[in-house]
Amino acid sequence: MQKENSASQMLMMLKAIFSVKWFAKSNKKISAYTLQAQNDFYEMNIQFPEKSFMYLASLSSMINVRQAKPRKYPLLIGCGEYDIPMELSAVEMWKENEPECGVIIFENAGHCVNMDTPQNFNIVMEEFWSTGNCKG
Repeated sequence: MQKENSASQMLMMLKAIFSVKWFAKSNKKISAYTLQAQNDFYEMNIQFPEKSFMYLASLSSMINVRQAKPRKYPLLIGCGEYDIPMELSAVEMWKENEPECGVIIFENAGHCVNMDTPQNFNIVMEEFWSTGNCKG
């Protein structure tokens, strides 16, 4: 699963090196589900300075970082129902490793849930921040 994701990320970075617009056009359909969110995501991406992509590449170091001790704080994990299959599988695996965490799969959303369903995202986050859990 991680190899597949790494290959996809490498392809996206190559697109970014050649053309930020090419990157943004490809990335919007992966990251957002609704047409409005895709358009907003595209407009946001074409404003990225090229040097910002080297910082994005470093995010891969965050993958598969495991918590050594039980968490002493509430955790909510989730993604959109139209996120990439690897992300949905990762959420399931994370829940298995952290049975006390909350999980939410947002309807009508891709990876950027806050852009696809901002009102629902804000409601869920407000509930989580105020109570430490989420009913979804």
